[in-house]
Amino acid sequence: MVSYGDDWAGIYDSVIKLSEDIPFWVEEARASGGPVLELGSGTGRVAIPIAQAGVSVVGVDSSAEMVKAALAKARKLRLGTDVLSFVKGDLRDVSLGQRFPLVIIPFRSFQFMLSPADQFQALATVKDHLAPGGRLVFSIFVPDLDLLARDPSTPFYDRELINSETQRRVLVWHRNGYDNFSQVIDACTILEELDERGEVARKSYHQYQLRYLYRFEVQHLLVAAGYCVLDVYGSFDREPLDEFSTEMIWVATPQE
Repeated sequence: MVSYGDDWAGIYDSVIKLSEDIPFWVEEARASGGPVLELGSGTGRVAIPIAQAGVSVVGVDSSAEMVKAALAKARKLRLGTDVLSFVKGDLRDVSLGQRFPLVIIPFRSFQFMLSPADQFQALATVKDHLAPGGRLVFSIFVPDLDLLARDPSTPFYDRELINSETQRRVLVWHRNGYDNFSQVIDACTILEELDERGEVARKSYHQYQLRYLYRFEVQHLLVAAGYCVLDVYGSFDREPLDEFSTEMIWVATPQE
């Protein structure tokens, strides 16, 4: 498993500019009554808004630096450990000795499970942490066949951002390799920091891997792992999944 590692902790909040899913996760957390367990919590992008909404949440991430960054943000916002805590742990085998009415795995973190064995292990870990009647909610992307056929040798431009420390412009590029037999994406984000003349002063590479999954593959996976599928949405507005959807949001509960 090659997920967002320690070298992502300092750049994650700048590079991952995603907020449209936050109201969905907050709504799910409020409906559960809490506490909530978030697996793959990163720097607290989702867990912190949930805590700010008054719902207790525990975030787990495999990167010590991500956990450190999340804790620093929580302290800065004066969010106490009674409502928000972060711990280092692997999604496949973390054991907290606590059960939750809701376990969430936002923004692709389930896709860091690169094999069916990892996926089943992660789902078993979730089951061990769900209270009776509890629900698992996780989001993954719908595979884009055009993207999967992209030339892996050619980087593609994403956007420009500003380095908050140096105030220099940073160009964000992506270069991905695709193993379409194993359904694994070898992803690389490239950051080019420009000097005052517009020339590249510093270049860094940040790698991770994701396994993409198809709709009925996920459905069979959940059933085989002992879950009952309650819903699958095609957007964070809870629209039905259809051929135009780019997201799959799954809602499941352990079979009785």
